[in-house]
Amino acid sequence: MKKIGFVLNPIAGMGGRVGLKGTDGMVEEAIKRGAEPVALKKAKEAMKSIPAKIFTCSSPMGEECFKECEIIYRPKEKTSALDTKKACKEFLKKKV
Repeated sequence: MKKIGFVLNPIAGMGGRVGLKGTDGMVEEAIKRGAEPVALKKAKEAMKSIPAKIFTCSSPMGEECFKECEIIYRPKEKTSALDTKKACKEFLKKKV
């Protein structure tokens, strides 16, 4: 069976919907303007029929997308780009 390493950016897509060019360093402003997370819903839809063993991060970086998966990284509650890098290093260690 194929292995897939999956990392979800929980704030992806929030900025554009409220007139910002992304959310890097601007999450609070995006929320103030009414932005809501959209990445989880889109990821669930995209990944629902892929036959593979999934390796991912705990909430909020992927766990919610899959009924069965192996958690390889647990970020702090507020995530950053550093968490993505750490998760990818864990994928490499597991040869995912």
